[in-house]
Amino acid sequence: MTANPKSSAPQPAAKQPKRARTRALLIDATARLVAEKGFERVSLEDVASAAGMTRGAVYGNFANKEDLLLAMVAEKWQPIMPPLDAGAGFAEQMAGLAEAIVGAMAARRAMGVAAASFQLYALTHPAMRERIETANAEIYRALAERVRASGDAEALPVAPETLVRVLHALVDGLMFLHALTPALIDAAVVRGAFSLIAASGAD
Repeated sequence: MTANPKSSAPQPAAKQPKRARTRALLIDATARLVAEKGFERVSLEDVASAAGMTRGAVYGNFANKEDLLLAMVAEKWQPIMPPLDAGAGFAEQMAGLAEAIVGAMAARRAMGVAAASFQLYALTHPAMRERIETANAEIYRALAERVRASGDAEALPVAPETLVRVLHALVDGLMFLHALTPALIDAAVVRGAFSLIAASGAD
């Protein structure tokens, strides 16, 4: 969860400017390679070759490997956040989020190696951790504003700023364990987890 919510739908590939198409191809190639090899073992030469481009094309769009990796994360690992219904209660909102997560489980499970290797990479690269912290702080701010705008924040069990952090940690934990042990952390467990969160906000 290291990308800002998108403000508009992506343009069809044919209508995107050449630079945007090039970036998209490089990001797609990076995503495929990271899923196969992990972050540490992916080089810019690998990405260029997989995208059918030169290393110069990579540097023409990204300052360095970390910029490319963060762009890939921003594009491919968008936060799971269904539309918030201003008329729905907290329990309904949590149930909707649970269903959105259940719907994303298969795709996120396929990215399990990439997600785990990214976390390991970040843990061993302080500069990357700082960039992730900055990006996540902006995500939390934006999502907390959405939560406040969706209804009465005073009715929540905790402040919106705390709630979005707790939900992020919960979702990432569930997704990681689902990728590791899908038979144990299944859709029923996800729904149960959010039922517990919803119960904490009951009167």
